[in-house]
Amino acid sequence: MGRYGSMTGSSSRISHGSPGSRMSPSPRVATGSRASPASRASRVAAADRAASRSARPASAASSRAPAAGPGSIDPSALVTLAAIVREGGVRAGAARLGMPRSTVSRHLTELERAVGARLIVRTSRRFRVTDLGRALVEQAHRIEEVVRGSEQLIRRSATEPTGTLRVAVAPLLGEALLPALISSYLQRYPRMRVELHIASEYVDLRRANIDLALRQGPLPDATDLFAVRLGTSVTGCYAHPRYLAARGTPRRIADLAAHHCIVVGGSERASWAFRERGRDVAIDVAPRVRVNDYRIAGALAASGAGIARLAKFYAAGRVASGELAPVLEASWPRISVFAVHTSVSPAPTKIRAFTELARQAASAILDP
Repeated sequence: MGRYGSMTGSSSRISHGSPGSRMSPSPRVATGSRASPASRASRVAAADRAASRSARPASAASSRAPAAGPGSIDPSALVTLAAIVREGGVRAGAARLGMPRSTVSRHLTELERAVGARLIVRTSRRFRVTDLGRALVEQAHRIEEVVRGSEQLIRRSATEPTGTLRVAVAPLLGEALLPALISSYLQRYPRMRVELHIASEYVDLRRANIDLALRQGPLPDATDLFAVRLGTSVTGCYAHPRYLAARGTPRRIADLAAHHCIVVGGSERASWAFRERGRDVAIDVAPRVRVNDYRIAGALAASGAGIARLAKFYAAGRVASGELAPVLEASWPRISVFAVHTSVSPAPTKIRAFTELARQAASAILDP
């Protein structure tokens, strides 16, 4: 290119010789005279405008059309659209929603930009919903139905438990407490289901996906557990009256060493805990029978095989029928019983409802 003109092709007649060499004229040079600075600026500006027009996307040519290309849609924007259409305008829709008109108008603009098309055609004399706008309004109605249903579910769940309650409990306590408790719970709350996990060992509530556990004795040091005390379980010694008549009735804790003891679990020797003169004491007993189930231990004691250490709530029925008699009753230790769940405040309605019924049921079989 010459200094001020233009050149075409790859060859030129311009000679770049040594300093002072002459430039021979060429017929390929478009201009033959020097242009003024003003005319040059005018041509540059015109070229820039042409380049800008050629680079502009075709969609931008329409004066007020939304940007092309679908984007993510805010569900609340669909609800706003439905209110505008239902009320017949942005102002009325904003009043219906309790929002500023500018906010509603902005939501509509953002929605139209997201879908890349007009949803409402608005002029000073006309208000028309496009086909796409009507289709989105139908979707908005479905969203509103889901929201209303969710609100109803939340209100109902706040007063009426629904879903599944998973409960862990030890076998003996479950046998004594749960039948009447579960029956009452399901009758009162017909939308509930119950799953029971029966186990003697402690269960990790989170790992086992357990909602609530009924536990006896001291609670583990866990900051993520919340416990509600249900009552006191008293554990004592029981034997059949026939056995006591034959072997004698123990008067002191130490007398147990001379008796046939039925021990649940343990090693060759077992330790039984008692409460005497305000302090905890323990005595080692040599088991005549060792078993791993309290129900079998109770049945053995009721048959006259020896003395078994049993929970009062479990032995109560056999005591009432005359199959068992209490021994050393004044020295029996007391153990608290808790309903335990993971720490949530407030606890879910299904847990609060079950815990309240558990308190009532426990009062019939446990000591205060």
